[in-house]
Amino acid sequence: MGSQNEEIKRLNREENFVQFLAENCVVKNAREIHIHTVAGMCDNKHRLTLKKNEEGDFKLHRNGHAYGNFGIPYDQYELEWAADKGNFEKVFMMINQGFQVVEKVVSR
Repeated sequence: MGSQNEEIKRLNREENFVQFLAENCVVKNAREIHIHTVAGMCDNKHRLTLKKNEEGDFKLHRNGHAYGNFGIPYDQYELEWAADKGNFEKVFMMINQGFQVVEKVVSR
């Protein structure tokens, strides 16, 4: 399992993996996006979920974890607002600047 996680970390650093995820894993007019992450220093995995609310705005759900645990150097609303604009590449890049890197994205 460790070598797979190391490859994900390398892809995020070196090979436009974030752009690939944004272009190929987020469906058009997505209403829910699951962002699977793996920790940069170990192999702990977490999930962030962006869901549209009644007003059509994305809200970030951390699935029981404090936002500070992810070490993302942006406020939570900045990720939500980037998602509202459809700029998922920026969302994933912001997440990757914290303690986690994006491993997989699933949307509907």
